[in-house]
Amino acid sequence: MIAVTCRNGEHFSVDPGAIERVETDPDTVVHLVDGRKYVVAVGFDELLCLLHEYAASTVVARQRLAGGVAQIVERRRPAMRIERRARSRDTDSGRPVPGDVPPDPDAD
Repeated sequence: MIAVTCRNGEHFSVDPGAIERVETDPDTVVHLVDGRKYVVAVGFDELLCLLHEYAASTVVARQRLAGGVAQIVERRRPAMRIERRARSRDTDSGRPVPGDVPPDPDAD
């Protein structure tokens, strides 16, 4: 929610998702999707800055939540074991990949 002030001094909050459009002729008029409209005391540029700050804060909050969840999951995950393949990923032809050690046929 963003806080705005009407020309008559009334303070209220608006959900940025409920804003359909904003007009400036000469006053800044906010049109909501439900048909209501408000003449606000702030200019068009300041209103846009409020909307951008709100959008940026929601993005940061989502990233923090995602990062927090990933950190918790990462701590509980067991160590990953990595092994080299005896075959090439591209063809799986059975030809050894350069630098790979061929499997020992006697090992079992």
